[in-house]
Amino acid sequence: MAEYIFKASNVELNYFSNDVQSDTTIIFIHGWTGGWEVWKPLINEFSSKKIYAVDLPGHNKSDHLEIYNLNTYYPPILEFVTSLKQEKIILVGHSLGSAISLNIASKSGTKITHMLLEDPPWFIEDKNKMAEHVKKETFFLEQKPKWKTVLDAIFDYQQYDPQLFKDNPYWGTIRASYAFHHDIKIWDVESDWIWQDAPKLSKTIYAKTILLGGNNQKGGLMSKSIAEKVKKNISNCEILYWDTGHGVRAEKPKEFIELLKNFIKK
Repeated sequence: MAEYIFKASNVELNYFSNDVQSDTTIIFIHGWTGGWEVWKPLINEFSSKKIYAVDLPGHNKSDHLEIYNLNTYYPPILEFVTSLKQEKIILVGHSLGSAISLNIASKSGTKITHMLLEDPPWFIEDKNKMAEHVKKETFFLEQKPKWKTVLDAIFDYQQYDPQLFKDNPYWGTIRASYAFHHDIKIWDVESDWIWQDAPKLSKTIYAKTILLGGNNQKGGLMSKSIAEKVKKNISNCEILYWDTGHGVRAEKPKEFIELLKNFIKK
């Protein structure tokens, strides 16, 4: 699969493109601690469409930033989207990628025609209360400097998330490999690093939008109160909740593919 480099103002972004010519362009934006490859099943499924999938700053093969928060993550991705000649773009984002997608769409006018947000991290309305719910991942800040090879990361990651390796050792290995390649500073963040005023941003959204959340009792992050406020500001917006954790797509891959297929047709 072909990968390229986009030179934004302050960072170089690694991204995938399938180099297909199509009237439909999809941009996949992964979540925190992921990489563009997590979208491979959907890239294969929608291979007839023009597809881009980016590595976020500090993640996988993209260059690093000095400080990581939502307000530093999204500008380089916005530059990338703005640079594309396509005038009708579909954004698909997960978690942090969803929050970034909302920022991008709010500043892109009618260029973004559709937006599917998978469990955006809208779990606190009051920014000042983020510290009560968000803590630094000290495990990685302490262990990552000791890693010499990806095998070290895999060994340690089994201690960090033993349940993941029990349930899906393949995915556990991928997560550990990503952690090995990420910038350590992505874990060294302030408590409000991912907070956004989603209702305010949604006032300048023109895209048809689906807000897809997981079950809040199983780890889903999208609160109903914030989602409803966002929906009121977008003329064509649907809210869905599936009985999954935060990884909605990972738990219901077939259903997610069908949802996106039908959404694109609208």
